[in-house]
Amino acid sequence: MPKLSVSMPFKLTEKDITLYTKAISSTRESLDADEASKALFLSAVTEPCMLLLVAKRGCPIQPLGAVNVRNSFKLFRPELCKLSDLQSAEGAMVVATLASEARIVKRGVEFDLIVELGIKVLDGDTTEMKTVFRQVFTMLQFARIPKNVKLSEVSQKSEFEFKLDSEKQLEGQVQLPWNGPKDWARVCKDYNPIHISSIAAELYGLPGKIAHGNHMAALALAKVERKPLKQDGGLALDVKFKRPVTVPARLDVRVEFEQLESSQDEVTHFALTSGEKVYVQGEYREL
Repeated sequence: MPKLSVSMPFKLTEKDITLYTKAISSTRESLDADEASKALFLSAVTEPCMLLLVAKRGCPIQPLGAVNVRNSFKLFRPELCKLSDLQSAEGAMVVATLASEARIVKRGVEFDLIVELGIKVLDGDTTEMKTVFRQVFTMLQFARIPKNVKLSEVSQKSEFEFKLDSEKQLEGQVQLPWNGPKDWARVCKDYNPIHISSIAAELYGLPGKIAHGNHMAALALAKVERKPLKQDGGLALDVKFKRPVTVPARLDVRVEFEQLESSQDEVTHFALTSGEKVYVQGEYREL
């Protein structure tokens, strides 16, 4: 795998915040108070760096021949990510890197794109760059895999599957109007035709114009009640995209709580569902 990376200065503007809160029908105050929503926000406003990486010569990912299948997020320093502090931060940087290894799966090849946000922090008499947020985009590049090719071991590991039953609490519904993907694209700058045009989406074999995966995750998390993090605690969030969401859309938000045996920590599983189908599922927990 080639060693590819892109870096760019990070400067948060009031317009970024306004566009994001409009896209998820929220407020600045709600966004600032919720770490899980903050992780999705930071993902959206740092995504342009990832898009530059994908467009770079030598990148094996073809934007119009790949899909985002899952994402993982880590908010390491929530106390450094208040909106007002991010707006006034000087010298902040975003770095996007193509992971050194790819994975062979049944439908093609998976690549990880790592995006990190660094903020300058005063430590005594010196200033250090601290990574406050990291996201790993996992992209699937469709390809025919010969039967005699062994799949990557990591792809064979069992993953948590959100199964619908009576124990799953209904937290409400999310709705995404016809122009919803365009509102999200204004924030993250992902204007892939499958999110903007029904005709383009159908040409790529999709049932119609589809929502951005992280947009749906952000809408779901806005409906899920959760406890505040411990002081100086971080957040880990994982999201998996199981089916494309065509717009306009109306989906149920369901949750399940899991107590970890190894600790007193609780994992919250959530999903966007319709009937018996799960479209997006995820989980979050403290770091």
